[in-house]
Amino acid sequence: MKALRTVLVCLMILLVPLSVLAEIEYTEEMEYPEGTLFRGIYGYTEEIEFLQYQLFYAGYLGDDISEVDGKFGKKTEAAVRQFQKDHGIDVTGIVCPNTQNALDDEWENMMEPQGGDNEYGEPYPYCYIEHYANGTQSVVLCSGHMQVYAEAADAVSLAGTTDEELIEGLQAGITCWMEEVKSLYQQWANLRPEYAQQITAHQEAFMDYYRAQLGIWNAHFGTPSMAALEKAMEMLAEHCSELCMILSGAI
Repeated sequence: MKALRTVLVCLMILLVPLSVLAEIEYTEEMEYPEGTLFRGIYGYTEEIEFLQYQLFYAGYLGDDISEVDGKFGKKTEAAVRQFQKDHGIDVTGIVCPNTQNALDDEWENMMEPQGGDNEYGEPYPYCYIEHYANGTQSVVLCSGHMQVYAEAADAVSLAGTTDEELIEGLQAGITCWMEEVKSLYQQWANLRPEYAQQITAHQEAFMDYYRAQLGIWNAHFGTPSMAALEKAMEMLAEHCSELCMILSGAI
């Protein structure tokens, strides 16, 4: 009877489709460094989504943002392989630390504000939106706002290393952008004096929204909080770009 059971088990294995066996072999547990992402991994939806965002904005995950779904499938693996090939990394399709570091470096470079001078060395007078083939877009800062960005970044980087010093630096950076917001609203009112009252109301409405949003961030992250202050500074910088484009007539 034991021999018969053995024969039956062998026959059942032979009847399993090769595709299933391949999948079983593919998902066999292996020893990877902590945080490694690979095809078929489960329980890391947020990490995979961020990986997919990195690949998408770097141009490796096609033109459809819906590919960012938190699932490490064939398309994500193919994108990782192509990224590794282009960056001189062993092509495995597995996001080990060296691949993740390269992705982080590329992401950081993409997130750095673009702007200042054009290819001919001429300053951009106004901020504008750059549209890319894959449907994404980014704001290109004018030369003036690149200067404000540099001043705000210096205020943070020169503040120190303790939490208290960094918070003071972020608050100084926020002051830089807040002064720019006020200046841009004044320029707008000077440009269109017939709408000065509406422009003032627009400024007051934005400041009310800013304070409310900052209150939400403080409630979520704690007060004082570097995370809340970073978001506040980003919000002010984005609004400055919007106001700059209004002054240019682009919007």
